[in-house]
Amino acid sequence: MKKKALILFKAQWDWNKFIISKISNFYEVKFLYLDQLKKNYLNTISQVNNFIIDNKIDTVFFDVDYQKFVNYYFINKIKNVKKVMMTLDNYERHNLNLITACSCHVVLTDPISLLKYKELGIPAYNWLVESDGSLYKDMALEKRTDVLFFGKVNKDRKKFIEFIENNGIKVKVVGNNVENYISDKDLVNLICESKIVINFSKTTWNKISNYPEKSIFKNQYQLKGRIIQSGLCGTACVSEYAPQNKLLYKDDELLQFMTKEECVEILKELLSNNNKLLNYTKKFSTKTQEEYEDKKFFKKIYYFLEKVDPKRIKTDKNLRIIPYWYKRICCKQILLRDLKISKFFQSIYNFREIFAIAKKSNIFIFLLIYVETCANFIYYSLLNSLKRKTLGKNRYTDEL
Repeated sequence: MKKKALILFKAQWDWNKFIISKISNFYEVKFLYLDQLKKNYLNTISQVNNFIIDNKIDTVFFDVDYQKFVNYYFINKIKNVKKVMMTLDNYERHNLNLITACSCHVVLTDPISLLKYKELGIPAYNWLVESDGSLYKDMALEKRTDVLFFGKVNKDRKKFIEFIENNGIKVKVVGNNVENYISDKDLVNLICESKIVINFSKTTWNKISNYPEKSIFKNQYQLKGRIIQSGLCGTACVSEYAPQNKLLYKDDELLQFMTKEECVEILKELLSNNNKLLNYTKKFSTKTQEEYEDKKFFKKIYYFLEKVDPKRIKTDKNLRIIPYWYKRICCKQILLRDLKISKFFQSIYNFREIFAIAKKSNIFIFLLIYVETCANFIYYSLLNSLKRKTLGKNRYTDEL
């Protein structure tokens, strides 16, 4: 019989289904959406702990990206379970996540970030989102499309695609906007019908919101799911450079380009030589299917968790101090959790948690946190009573 796992999602997003699917291979999965729990900080913790007891949960997976109240203090109050921190955007949140990770038994992150966690003795594993072998699989369809791109198209990517087509190579483009949206099933068929999928690695929103530095850099190169999706479907992928790619594939297993000219050169060489394309496709797909499909890839994470004893392992033994900026963020988010005038007295109850965080600081920092907390309490109780909170802008839709 499978043990039970709880996934704490920040909200309902389309990619949650992939996370549920991969964990369901090894656990009986329950999940909660924190934006649907209309309770303050301490009451949310109480509800989660009661859910854990009632459902006999063994392991909790925490979705931490852009959900600041799921922090070191929050996770520490979730009792008697194995704790897993999940992050997909660690490139922006690493400094914040690094401290939060000290409340968990293991971190799931990207191939580069896991080295940064391991450097400090924090157990970490690479994980991939779109790697469900029961969905993404070779349908053995006729290869009718030369080159496919699926995903967001911004100005930079549009220039690449136009340059490729101006050099005589037709590119089929589908995305996640209304006019060119396709279902997951149709996407699998389209990948299987294509000879090559092209992957762009550079981030598309022209700023990286690092903590605590904020937006110093415009973009960076990321590991993208298109690579894994293509390989599982038995289709070749040619990718824009990303350093993570080299940690997963050898140079001859995944071909990469830096410029538009290099991209066209690789595509022309493969499309003009069918044997070379077939050999490359086989090498790339075999590596992907044997090493990065969910049931194979996630197994080592499951085996690690099976050895964890949450009652004996101290997760924060290497954490010497918690910096002011992290405490400040946490105190603000604890206060803002479901803060409204109509819940004034319930929200005051959360001040005891803020006091517990601030009291271990020097008097100057203690006063700074408390003065700001009082100001935020008045301002946001009024603002949240008048303004409905949303999930925020979807960064993954086309700009054009």
